[in-house]
Amino acid sequence: MNRIAHIEVIVDPSRAGRQDAVDKAAVLSRCLNASIELLICDSDSNTQQLDLLDALAAPLRAQGTEVTLRTIHGESLHDTLLDYLRASNAGLVVKDTHHHSLAKRTFLRNTDWHLTRGCPVPLLLTKKRPWGQPRVIMAAVDPAQANERAAALDRDILHSAASLAVRLAGDLHVIHTFIPAAFAAAVAAGGRAMTAEYSQAVQAENSYRYSQIERLVAGFRVTRGHLHIEMGTPEDCLVRTVTQHHTDVMVMGASSHGRWHRMVAGSTASTILETLPCDILIVKPLDDAQTVPF
Repeated sequence: MNRIAHIEVIVDPSRAGRQDAVDKAAVLSRCLNASIELLICDSDSNTQQLDLLDALAAPLRAQGTEVTLRTIHGESLHDTLLDYLRASNAGLVVKDTHHHSLAKRTFLRNTDWHLTRGCPVPLLLTKKRPWGQPRVIMAAVDPAQANERAAALDRDILHSAASLAVRLAGDLHVIHTFIPAAFAAAVAAGGRAMTAEYSQAVQAENSYRYSQIERLVAGFRVTRGHLHIEMGTPEDCLVRTVTQHHTDVMVMGASSHGRWHRMVAGSTASTILETLPCDILIVKPLDDAQTVPF
């Protein structure tokens, strides 16, 4: 399998001027020596779309990047986009993500939701925030899952995050969040006062989780200070840790099975996509998307 050689950038036709997705795709294209296609998907066609693409392409071409331009049209934007991406040679899709109201996140499935669920290759959702120096890449993993498919996805997440960190000359961090079994049991028993036995059980589970993560990241050169085992809900823990460590890209997984799919394609995902201040790279298992990332 080959490295990413072509990057598809979904351009927002309603925005004039520079776009974060284009700027970050340009950085990646230079690191990967990859070509870029700037794509507008809209319900209708007009000459201003090509003017916008030309303006965005000019500085990239001036830097020596191979850039093509494309406009596609359809009544259902997400269906049109996904059909096009499945037939393309893209190894990575980059798109700006914007704030959506709670009503839209809950009742309407926006384009970002459909892309996280159906994009056949890694998807980088970018936010209006420049990458820092050194760049911080954080991988979110869940080694507590017992099945091999989930374990394989964790390895793919780590491989993607580690490769991206190398390409961007950044630091690799790894995070795992969990709600202690002892806490769940205490709540189920009526929220009784936390005893010394409860405290010992939580400490034992935390140590066990840490040992799981250490085994998982062996060979990825992750320093001990870059391993984060956080107790609490994924939404709270991820936002807190991303903010504390000035994370630039969070790498998460999505597959058709398991907890991470429910996170990335369900209601938890909507909250995470909205609240995380950093960019989010969503990867699929290699049998779902046959591209070696970066």
